[in-house]
Amino acid sequence: MKNIIVKTLLTGFVFLTSCTQDFEVLNENQPDFSKVYATGSDVKNVAAGLFSTFYLANNYTTASLFAVSADNLSLPFVWFGMFDFAGQEPRVPWNNTPGYTYESSTSYPFNQMYKVINTASLVIKALDNGVEIGKDGVDNNLVRAFARFNMGIAYGQLALTFDKAFIVDEKINLEDASLADAKTYSEVAAQAILYLDEAISLSGDSFSIPADWMGTAGDISSSELKQYANSWAARILSNLPRNSNQLAAVNWQDVKKYADAGVTSDFNVVNDGFKRFPHYAGYYLTLSNSARLDMYVVNKLDPTMPSKWGVDANFPHPPASTNPLDKRLETDCEYKADNNFAAERGYYHWSNYRFKRRDFLSAWPPTGPLPELTLAENDMYKAEVAAYTGDLLGAAAIINAGTRTTRGQLPSVAANLEDIKEAIHHERIIEMILTGCGLQFFEMRKRNLLQKGTPLHFPLPAKILETFGESKPFYTFGGPDGQDGINNSNGPR
Repeated sequence: MKNIIVKTLLTGFVFLTSCTQDFEVLNENQPDFSKVYATGSDVKNVAAGLFSTFYLANNYTTASLFAVSADNLSLPFVWFGMFDFAGQEPRVPWNNTPGYTYESSTSYPFNQMYKVINTASLVIKALDNGVEIGKDGVDNNLVRAFARFNMGIAYGQLALTFDKAFIVDEKINLEDASLADAKTYSEVAAQAILYLDEAISLSGDSFSIPADWMGTAGDISSSELKQYANSWAARILSNLPRNSNQLAAVNWQDVKKYADAGVTSDFNVVNDGFKRFPHYAGYYLTLSNSARLDMYVVNKLDPTMPSKWGVDANFPHPPASTNPLDKRLETDCEYKADNNFAAERGYYHWSNYRFKRRDFLSAWPPTGPLPELTLAENDMYKAEVAAYTGDLLGAAAIINAGTRTTRGQLPSVAANLEDIKEAIHHERIIEMILTGCGLQFFEMRKRNLLQKGTPLHFPLPAKILETFGESKPFYTFGGPDGQDGINNSNGPR
């Protein structure tokens, strides 16, 4: 039996990870369950930390890699492996070796998602074993719903990020586990939806989630958690496709069901200065001398701007826009008359604008509310549903009532499928910068717009493969070979 997963008398076969990049093993003799999950107050205290674990891991390394590889933000620095993964043109394969300096850029979020899953599974196990939370179990549904919600979003992020993962919980056992037990990202996504459905059902009860559980400005009601869970389900289903063929096969009626019941306002997490709810990607990507707005996005905001920087020093630095088509170039962005990026790293990193809308994230320490899931994001799922099910008038109406016109001051989009698809694309790459891990990457991925050779997802991390005793070299994605549109982008650029 591989030591990555071991049978326990308490939880079945589940992953347990620490804040390091290596797996820890939960064994039959470990007293944690009987001690940590003994009483209702113990179980409630453990459940309280689930979302903060998820939030930190989800907005750290992969959020940075996704932003750069999607040509959304641009920088030539090596942090988290950004230059190696997506900072080079043409693209190179992801270095999936145990000794790679930035190996933890994939193993850390992978491990932390399973830390959430494992802890939530133990919480459910304790409840199933009869632990009562609050007088006569008054808070049992609160804790169970919250645990299932966090399992759903953790599995959802695994499905969106990796080519495969393992499905484990308090009842699903993996005896003599091997790599063959890994499930496809589609299967993992389906499991995520099952957990979210349970959380949604349980949230029909009346309870409040304490503010410090989710980093919100105040306690949130069970109905608000239900909305957030519905929007997360829509996020998973809409963003799962790896190419346009898979996009065409999305079950839009399911997306509609969830989006229609989703958030009615931005869901904000209050960043607390690198304590329980830090957004590290936001910090690095908003530093004044760090990332720039990729010229791909600058051109969308003002089509008179070039969509890509020239290949040498003779390329003329574009002047500031005087009348951008999308006014968010003026409100959300800052013109820069020079570039501080090293030319030898590639002129394609250069840009004449930086993103300033979330500048509080680069303060020290960064504090303030940041949308994790916006109303605009949920609206675009509704518009997408309408567009792909033939309701072009409905899709246009949703788009024209939203941030396209209220913030961008753009003309109304016509009820034409191609125009509507472009308008949805426009909002996702501009309005949702830094508001959800990977949103721009997922949008570019499912529309075949990622640069050729960009990995469409990450492989299982090298240290996981090493634990399973896999033969080297370990599999990976990206680079000039195998641009199949299934694991690696074969996009037009």
